[in-house]
Amino acid sequence: MPFGVQDRNARLHLLEENCFDFLIVGGGITGVACARDAVLRGFSAACVEKNDFAYGTSSRSSKLIHGGLRYLEQANFKLVFEGTHERAQLRKVAPHLVKPIPFMFPVFKEAKHGMATISFGLWLYDTLAGKHRYGRHRRYKRDEIMSLEPGLRSEGLSGGAVYYDCMTDDARLCLENAVSAHESGAVMLNYTRFLHSVKDPDGRAIGATVRDENSGREFKVNCKVLIYCAGPWTDQVLSAGQEKQKSMIRTTKGVHLLFAADRLPVNHAVVMNSVTDGRVVFAIPRGRVTLVGTTDTDYNGDPDGVHATSEDVDYLMETLEHYFPGLNLTREDIRASYAGLRPLVRDDSDSPYDVSREHTVSIGEDSSVTIGGGKYTTYRLMADDILSEAMKVMGLRRAERVKCATRDVLLVGAEDLAPQQREELLKELYAKMDEDIADYLLNAYGGRAGRVAGGDLSRLVSGFPFVYSEVEYGIQNESAVTPADVLIRRIPVFYEAPDQGLECLDKVVDHMAASLGWTLDQKEKHTEDYRALVESSRRWRNP
Repeated sequence: MPFGVQDRNARLHLLEENCFDFLIVGGGITGVACARDAVLRGFSAACVEKNDFAYGTSSRSSKLIHGGLRYLEQANFKLVFEGTHERAQLRKVAPHLVKPIPFMFPVFKEAKHGMATISFGLWLYDTLAGKHRYGRHRRYKRDEIMSLEPGLRSEGLSGGAVYYDCMTDDARLCLENAVSAHESGAVMLNYTRFLHSVKDPDGRAIGATVRDENSGREFKVNCKVLIYCAGPWTDQVLSAGQEKQKSMIRTTKGVHLLFAADRLPVNHAVVMNSVTDGRVVFAIPRGRVTLVGTTDTDYNGDPDGVHATSEDVDYLMETLEHYFPGLNLTREDIRASYAGLRPLVRDDSDSPYDVSREHTVSIGEDSSVTIGGGKYTTYRLMADDILSEAMKVMGLRRAERVKCATRDVLLVGAEDLAPQQREELLKELYAKMDEDIADYLLNAYGGRAGRVAGGDLSRLVSGFPFVYSEVEYGIQNESAVTPADVLIRRIPVFYEAPDQGLECLDKVVDHMAASLGWTLDQKEKHTEDYRALVESSRRWRNP
């Protein structure tokens, strides 16, 4: 069965007519990975998401796959060990999306930690990674650092070091897990809202009532174990499922800014310390743009309404101006911004920055399973821990519990992408299109780039490699329903284009309308909805 809008009704029918071993609420990285893991173990699973896959935190991170160097300062060696080893696993199963990148740690005379401390920390970081590290860290003198990163502030600079981590496209990595789960047998549905749990006479959760957001139709889904992977919405879904529920999640906001690469040119991901509170901020090169982030402040509002504020922007700009004074960056140079929420497990920490990033899996009074906390890099381990608890709830004895199968199973884009196959595919793409488009498609879609290249290869945005064939591919093969699904989470137009996609919006809407049969009113609504998203992301410009 395809994974597009055209087969949505068939998947809704499967959802309504079957009883699943696991029903997973939440289509972020943890939820879709949990569904994929479950079906690869031989269980039946369904996953419902009220918006689009990767709509929340899973498309609004710093887009890094990393061990978490800063956790060494907290002596959380376990989290660093897990992170560095999972970094290697994700590099193996999704090499087109998870790529090593050098990080530079400049050291200034006024810094909290001197060169000796930094060197010891990086040595320990490499040691915990073991054979999974990407080269050893290396120390550099002041003049060498200035040569490697000419834009850095020279005043007070005493030297620095370079180490390695990885970056990714977080939305596409989440989406590939969703597609892989679907192709392995899971029933995956976005725009299907969880309303409340359904319980048997003993109070055990045996299903949920959900609503298809496209038609408004509500129906019951039956399951043996109900699993909540709702991220920042966890407390909301738990309160819908249980009458008495203590708040589990402390949501903290992370804001990122994007600049044109030629306006903020960096050769490494530069590690900075905020001039306000000393927390770590990165300037990360991502080809056409440079990403700067992130903030870490408590957030108590509606998770659907999170956005960057003027104060968030000032916080990042002050640090950026301190580290790169010669670039004369201003707010006008900001191409785009976005804000996401970390669903951290509530504790007694005074500062959001000090709240543990470890995850917790709990079993409720109604036998539902809930996960809180965690970090993107360890999503595969989080899914494994969830299913370990879910199998206990099912009553399986230890000998009957099936082990995790995701460690070595490639994600869909990594299939047919062995070195020789990759070279052959690249030659094929080069023969059809401009090289920048070919390179982009291969990095975004991996071995499936050839399928994407079968359509209209005209550019969505002048000077950028995004093409119209991606729009149709997203509809037919990746369950894209709205222009935001396409221009934010399938193609990074929202983050990279100078006008965040407004230039191509009308044509994209026309294409989607023709493919999906939208009425004139629906076209106008989808157009206005996307314009409102762009405006919301710019709200900080007029505080």
